[in-house]
Amino acid sequence: MRKSLIAIAAVAVSAGAATAADLARYTKAPPPVPAPIYNWTGFYVGGNGGYGWSRDKHEDLLPGFGGFWTSGWISPLGPTQTIKPQGAVYGGQIGYNWQAGSWVFGLEGQFNGADIKRNDVSIFFPVTDRLRAKIDTFATVTGRIGYASSNWLPYIKAGYAGANLKTSNFDIFGRHLDNKAWRSGFVVGAGLEYGFAGNWSVGVEYDYMVFGSKSFEGPNLTSSGTRFGAERFSDDLRISTVTGRLNYRFGGPVVARY
Repeated sequence: MRKSLIAIAAVAVSAGAATAADLARYTKAPPPVPAPIYNWTGFYVGGNGGYGWSRDKHEDLLPGFGGFWTSGWISPLGPTQTIKPQGAVYGGQIGYNWQAGSWVFGLEGQFNGADIKRNDVSIFFPVTDRLRAKIDTFATVTGRIGYASSNWLPYIKAGYAGANLKTSNFDIFGRHLDNKAWRSGFVVGAGLEYGFAGNWSVGVEYDYMVFGSKSFEGPNLTSSGTRFGAERFSDDLRISTVTGRLNYRFGGPVVARY
């Protein structure tokens, strides 16, 4: 009787082991949880700040020595003075991104105030002969394309650029000619952005703006404001900026990767 019970128990144990093995063989493991990825699609607004430097080739278009400056090929009496203003830039941007796979396409508008300025003096008449140049505002409207690696987004951009340039040219006779004009040109740039804390992103960007040469003319004014003859100049302007950026995006922070 005892031997029979032992045999029955052995058979039951064997059957249980076989059933467990079959269950392990035919039961699928649960699917892995999809890893979330950062989603760059959506409208965004933000601010920026940094540093800018420029090059303005200011040329006297009338015959003569042109102000006794320092940049002529033959002598320092050449008609062109290359002045290089620099200073702080600060402003904001608004735009929209659309992500397709890893590619991110966007459109952005940016408007900045600036304190990019310089005051150069003549080597011959440093007390009286001087040239001032200042850029106090600039703006861009650009298309962007980037390639996202989750939270990281390197990108390039290109489009329209405009800047407000003011020049003041003083000479030994106490006369000066002021000009202030909005200049239009183009911009190319590149940047790197990092998304964090859901809808926030931080980044750095370099922009290079080219405005070409534009001439202007007007009467010379004495220190008392009296008109004295006429002058004609041209300005060939270029600006570079490096800025840090902080954006907030209105859209879902992540999507699932399947």
